[in-house]
Amino acid sequence: MAGEHVKPDKGGKARLLEAARQLVQKHDFDEITIDEIIKQAGLSRPAFYYHFAGGKEELRAALVERGVLAEAPAQDVRQQVLRAALHVYARSGISAATLDDIASEAGVTKSALCWHFHSKEDLLVALLKQFSPHSFLQPVIQHLKHAMQNNLPIDDDAIFHQLGEAFYDAFNQQGDHARLAILLLYTHPEVAQMLTEKIVSGRKTISEYIRKRQAEGYFRAEIDPSFLIQMMATTFAMRAVARDLYRQTWSSDLSREEMVEQVASLLLYGVVREQSPGNNDEEER
Repeated sequence: MAGEHVKPDKGGKARLLEAARQLVQKHDFDEITIDEIIKQAGLSRPAFYYHFAGGKEELRAALVERGVLAEAPAQDVRQQVLRAALHVYARSGISAATLDDIASEAGVTKSALCWHFHSKEDLLVALLKQFSPHSFLQPVIQHLKHAMQNNLPIDDDAIFHQLGEAFYDAFNQQGDHARLAILLLYTHPEVAQMLTEKIVSGRKTISEYIRKRQAEGYFRAEIDPSFLIQMMATTFAMRAVARDLYRQTWSSDLSREEMVEQVASLLLYGVVREQSPGNNDEEER
């Protein structure tokens, strides 16, 4: 009886696969629900998960293996939807955009979109995770945390260059998609707030590093750590946003290595004290 726990028989998997095969002849796989599959197979939901513990995606993989479906497009659909959402949000605004608009832009059905994202808010979170600078900065932040927690020597020049490389890659590697994501931050305060909450811990770690070097006498005490981080991030962000304008108005377009070197050197020159720690008092005497 439906809803009762029945020990699945050995033929249950074959029945589920055959039910799915019949359904995909009439509908796109992403539009088919698990309930429709088990109804077609005459089995229960527990029976489905007995044979496919990984859910619908495991069933998809089995159908691909048997040649019923083309190679699994799940990740491709997800990426299509994310890119389409960036374009729709930038064009229409978050409030005005609908899931139907995004599905149409992505060239997928609304059911396929909702399989990956249940709401516009889910999409925003995924967009920020994929296209924000946070993921690029994580390795540098983890390195800083480890060094400070274990009192290891810190190479300021290396850290500033690593931060510069992370910001450069974050704002340039994703091309037009990164530029659209950045523009969303300026036109939609709710997105900016979400991003702020996401990167606050990373910014805190970098600020702690700068304050530590100030306390040790290596960096100038009057420099504000948050403003220093903002200066570096904004430099690379604005280059990505106004890339074409930069190319038309500046006589030279610096390479990645050249730009990182310039920014890191300029900022370090501004924060490093002229005298070595402990020598200032003697010099003044």
